[in-house]
Amino acid sequence: MRPVPHYGTIMMKRMLLLFACCLCPAYGGYEYADRVISAGEYVPGVDWLSGILVVDGGGAYRIEARDSSKVEVYSTSTPLGTGIGGIMDLMLTNTSQLDYYGGETQELIIRRDATAHLQGGRIDGISSAQYVTWVNGEPTGQHIFIYARDGWEWKYENGKIRGIAGLWLDSGTPFDIRFTTLYEPDYDPVWANVKVVPEPVSLLLMALGGLLLRRRH
Repeated sequence: MRPVPHYGTIMMKRMLLLFACCLCPAYGGYEYADRVISAGEYVPGVDWLSGILVVDGGGAYRIEARDSSKVEVYSTSTPLGTGIGGIMDLMLTNTSQLDYYGGETQELIIRRDATAHLQGGRIDGISSAQYVTWVNGEPTGQHIFIYARDGWEWKYENGKIRGIAGLWLDSGTPFDIRFTTLYEPDYDPVWANVKVVPEPVSLLLMALGGLLLRRRH
C-alpha cells in the first residue's frame, strides 16, 4: 500500500510550482504570446510565420502574418507615421488571423484564406485579394468581420461602395474605413468581403435570450 503524502508536503510542492511559474519569462500579462511589440518599440518589419504576435503600445512599418499565425493588436504608439508610431501596413495571408482591438493602422491588406476581426481603434484603409460566395446576388463566406453598433453605413463614391463608417460595438467610438480598389477587378470588392457583426437579427435573438434567462431566474 502506497503511503499517503502529508498535507504539508503537498502544500510545499504547490508553493514550489507557483514559485517556478513566477520565474518563467512573461510579457507583462501576455504569457501566451510568442512575441510582444510594446511601448517604446518601433520595428521596421516583421514576418510572422507561427505563434501569436501581440502589439500593445508599440509600432511597426510593416507586419506580415503568414501560414496559421495570429496577430493581436490592442494599442499602438502615436501619432501614425513611418518611424513614428502606429502600424503602416498590416498584411495577412494564408490562414493567418487578426484580432484588432485598438491602435492606429494605415492599411490592412488581407489575402488568401486569412481572416480579420476588427473591434476597435483606427484603420484608415482595407484592401482584400479574396473571393466570397454569391447566393442569389448576396455575398457570403466573408473574411473580414467588423463589430459595429446598429446605425453603421456604407460610404459611396460614384455610386459604388468604397467604405464603411459607424461606431464600434464595445466602445462606441467612431470608425471610418475606406475600401481600396488595389485588387479589383481580379477579386471580389472589399465591401462584399465584409461581414458586420452583430446583425440586427442577431441583436434581436440576444435580447430574447436575455428575457428568457430573466424568466428562468
